[in-house]
Amino acid sequence: MLILSQEEQTQLRIRLDQFLEALPVADIAHEVSAVSGLDCNNLLAMLDTYANESRVTLSLISGHLQPDNAMLEVGAGLCLTSLFLRAEGYHVTALEPALGGFGIFEQLKEAVLARYQSLGLRVIPESAQQLNAVQHGSFDLIFSNNVIEHIPDWRAALTAMLSVLDRQGMMLHACPNYSVPYEPHYGVPVLRRLPGLSRRLFLPAASDPEIWESLNFISAREVRVFCRQHGLHCRFEKALLYKAMKRLNDDPLFRQRHQGLAMKVAAWVMASGLGECLRYLLPAMSTPMIFAIRKGEV
Repeated sequence: MLILSQEEQTQLRIRLDQFLEALPVADIAHEVSAVSGLDCNNLLAMLDTYANESRVTLSLISGHLQPDNAMLEVGAGLCLTSLFLRAEGYHVTALEPALGGFGIFEQLKEAVLARYQSLGLRVIPESAQQLNAVQHGSFDLIFSNNVIEHIPDWRAALTAMLSVLDRQGMMLHACPNYSVPYEPHYGVPVLRRLPGLSRRLFLPAASDPEIWESLNFISAREVRVFCRQHGLHCRFEKALLYKAMKRLNDDPLFRQRHQGLAMKVAAWVMASGLGECLRYLLPAMSTPMIFAIRKGEV
């Protein structure tokens, strides 16, 4: 089993940075702006956000990459991670539901894909719930980053993903754990069993509610129960709250998206030295969460 060493993973991340730096973001933004009428700076900001998230996605899976494995990225966004992996010679498929071709996101995605047609990236324009082995084949590694929390019926989606997961394969997903009363997209408190009340109490009036309305408020406990009911082996990564706090300190783009109380708390926790204690917090008590699922009890 050929797994990348730490040095190889570092070099891979460096090459991703080079890939993203070579992306003609100005041309893409101007092209989409001319069609949509949206401000070019807003489009550039969207491209920057997705580029930054692609770095996080690569960090999620870099220790599990194998040359001959078939991989599926669920909720691939602008497909930047999948395009990079394809350029590196990996066998990867991107799943990103089509939105009719008229949305700004869809136009950005198509503009990005048009520039890398030669890579031959396979894109499945369907939802995760529509996956099936007959039509889509099977995969050794299925992964997603900040996607599962936006799928209305995440249990049905995981079940469909399992139908295309190789018997010896693994699913790896990163998303918020709403057992912790914090909503990271808006940086506000949330009571997961009272989302309507939480929205009225905590969501600023000027906020766009679209993301909030898409949230399913998944929790670590619910994932464990799902896996137990389906005879699956599930493992949660540790120390993620510590890593999230550290990212708030170290990542300017991530910090910009989490202003207010969250940023102040993170800065105080890391400066006080208490951040080290977060390394030992149980996964069920921290957010975000990363969980790996395999078929059969191990």
